[in-house]
Amino acid sequence: MIDCLRRGFRGDCATAGFFLRYHPSNVFGLGQDEEIEDLKASTQDFLDMLESPLNNLELRKESSANWLAQCEQVLQEAVDLLDPSLPSGLVLCEKIGLELPKVAVKFVSLSQACQDHCLSIIEDLAENCSPREMFAAFMEALNMYTTSETLICCIPLVQGLSIVFSRLKRRQGQFFQEASIGLLALVRLAAQDEGGEEEEETPMETVQGMDGHNVFTLGQVRAAIVNDIVQLAQTVRETCDTVGVVEQREYFQQRLGMFALQILGITGEKVACPGTEVPVSVMELAELLPFCGLSLLRLLTGDQIEDLIETTSDEISEQVNGKNTKKLEASKGAALAVYWTLFNNQVAEAAEVTLKSIKEVLQFSGRRGIVAALSVAASLLTGQSSRPLSSVAAKGLALVDTILELVSSLTYSFDDEEAERWLALVLRIIPTLQRLQNVVVYALNVEMRRQGYAAFKKVIQDVVPEAARLQCLQMLINDCVSPSLVSLHLILIKDEIARAWPPSPQQQKEPIRDANPLRERLHTGAFASPFISNDVLDVIGSVLRPKNGTPPDLPDQIDSVSSHD
Repeated sequence: MIDCLRRGFRGDCATAGFFLRYHPSNVFGLGQDEEIEDLKASTQDFLDMLESPLNNLELRKESSANWLAQCEQVLQEAVDLLDPSLPSGLVLCEKIGLELPKVAVKFVSLSQACQDHCLSIIEDLAENCSPREMFAAFMEALNMYTTSETLICCIPLVQGLSIVFSRLKRRQGQFFQEASIGLLALVRLAAQDEGGEEEEETPMETVQGMDGHNVFTLGQVRAAIVNDIVQLAQTVRETCDTVGVVEQREYFQQRLGMFALQILGITGEKVACPGTEVPVSVMELAELLPFCGLSLLRLLTGDQIEDLIETTSDEISEQVNGKNTKKLEASKGAALAVYWTLFNNQVAEAAEVTLKSIKEVLQFSGRRGIVAALSVAASLLTGQSSRPLSSVAAKGLALVDTILELVSSLTYSFDDEEAERWLALVLRIIPTLQRLQNVVVYALNVEMRRQGYAAFKKVIQDVVPEAARLQCLQMLINDCVSPSLVSLHLILIKDEIARAWPPSPQQQKEPIRDANPLRERLHTGAFASPFISNDVLDVIGSVLRPKNGTPPDLPDQIDSVSSHD
C-alpha cells in the first residue's frame, strides 16, 4: 500500500510513512493522553488515506482505468492490514471500526473487486469488534447513505447488521427497535420509483461501475436491499429464540411481527408480481408471523393489527401520522400475507388456513369483523398516490371479492342491526368504499374498473345494513368529485328503492322468507326503509338541485361499468 499511496499522492513521502507510524506497536507505550491524541490523529489519517483515491479527480480524468486500479489496490491492502487473524489487524479493526464503514462503502459501486473488498471489511468489523459499537457505526452509516443516490452503499451495511445481531447477547429487543426505524426508512426509499408511481423503470436507471461490467439496475439494487433486510429479519428471529426472559421475548416478538408486516406492506407493489409463484421474500416474511404469535385470521379481521400498533407505538415522539402510516403499511402486509395464503397451496398448508376457517371467523365476528377484513383487503388498492395503478391492486380486488363471496350467505343477528351501531359501522366502511371508487375512476384497465364497481355494489348491498345504506351513499355523494360516480350512486339508490318498495297485493299473498332478517322485517312491515321515505328525496334533490342554483353536474351517458357488474 505504501507504493500505491506514493503513486496516488504524487510521491508524498509523509503519506508513505503513515502505515509504519500507525502500526499498533508504535502507538502503544505512549502516555495515556498522548496515546488518545495519537489514536485520533492516526485514525483520521488512515481514513483520509483510504478515501483519497476517490478524490483524485485529475487521475480519474487522465485514465479511469488507472484510477480504478488504484482504488482497488488501496482497498485490497486495507483488507490485508485489517486481517483479524493477525494481532495487529485485530487491534486495527478495533481502533478504526467506528469510522471505517462510512468510508469503505463509498467504493462499493466501482467494480466487483471493490464490492468484494468492501464486504470483506464490513464482515471483519462485524465479526470481531464490539457488536454494540459496530451496531452504532453501521446505523450511523446507514442513516447517512439512505438517499436515492447512494442506495447501493447500504447493501453491505445491512449485511453487517445481520452479523451484529447474531452476536448481541443483551437488550436485543431494544437494539432491534432502534434498528427498525432506520431499516423501514431504507425500505420505503427502496420501494419508491424515481419518476413517481406512474412511470416504469427504464433501462437507463442503472448504477454502473468504472470497470464497465459492474452494472446494476436500480431495480436490482432495491431488490437486493429488500432481500438483505428479510434475511436480517430471519437472523433477528434466531436471536429472539435466545432471549430467556418471557416478557422480553414477547416484547421482541411483537416488534419483529410488526416489522415483518410493514416490510410486506411497503414492498408489496414490488413483490406482488403477476403469476402464481410466491416471491421468496413473501414466503419468508409470512413464515415469521406465526413465530411472532400472529394469526392470519386475526390479522384479517384487524384485531391484532390494532393491538400491535398500541404495543409497538410506545414512543412519545410518535405522532398520529406515524401511527396512521404504520397501520396502513401493516394492513397492506397482512392483506398480502392472506392473499398468498388463499391463492397458493404451499403457503396455505404451512399456515393451516382455509376458506372455511376464514368464513367461520367472519361469521363469528359479525359485521364489524367483515368490515375490518374488507378494510385490510382494500388497503392493497392504494399505492403512493390515490390512483391504484400498480399490479398489487388486482390482488386487492381478488381478496375483496373472495371475502364478499364468503359472507354473501351469512346472516346477522338483530343485535348486529341496531341503529346506534350504524353510524360507527358506516364511518369504518367509508374508506373501503372510497378505495373501490378510486378503482372505478382511475384504473386504466376497463375490466378492473368493472370489477371495482361490482365489488362496490356488493359491499353496499351485502355488508352495509339496509337501514344505513342511504346514509352511506349520501356521505359518498357529498364528498364525490366525479360526476360519473355520482350518477352510479343514483342508480344504486334507484335499485334500493325498487327493492324496498312494498309488495303488491298479489305478492302479499305469498309468505316472505328472506335470507336477510332485516330485509324480512322490512317486507313484513316491522321496519320502515329510508329508501321509501322523505330522506331519499332529500338525497336525490341535493344532486338534481344544487344549492348554488346551477344545473346538476351529471354526465350525458351512464358509465358503462354499470352494465357489466
